[in-house]
Amino acid sequence: MIQYHRCLICLGSNQEGVAHIKEAEKELEAISYSIHWGEIIETIPENSTSLFPYQNRAALLQTTLNKESLLKNFKRIECRHGRTLSDKKSGIVPLDIDLLTYDEEIVKPDDMKKFYVQQALQSVPF
Repeated sequence: MIQYHRCLICLGSNQEGVAHIKEAEKELEAISYSIHWGEIIETIPENSTSLFPYQNRAALLQTTLNKESLLKNFKRIECRHGRTLSDKKSGIVPLDIDLLTYDEEIVKPDDMKKFYVQQALQSVPF
């Protein structure tokens, strides 16, 4: 029997944000059973060295992938969009994909409290 996992995710980018998010959406839809997107919102950086505003978008997705496989897919997508460790340290984020919840588990409790995440989640159709 196929098991579906319900997840909340949040994407962010402060470098050609809308373009990176739109391309990542296609890649995420390919690994999801279903996905429901919220609106793309612009936010100011929180606890970041970046001077550039972020584009953020949250989604509710269902997938058959286990948590580890899902996270590996997220990292691959981020890398394809040019994300590197040195860029993150300098405040440049072409694409960040965070797994906020996986089924009933809150994977990133600190992120769930962040203002930009709360803003992005407001428009996700649950």
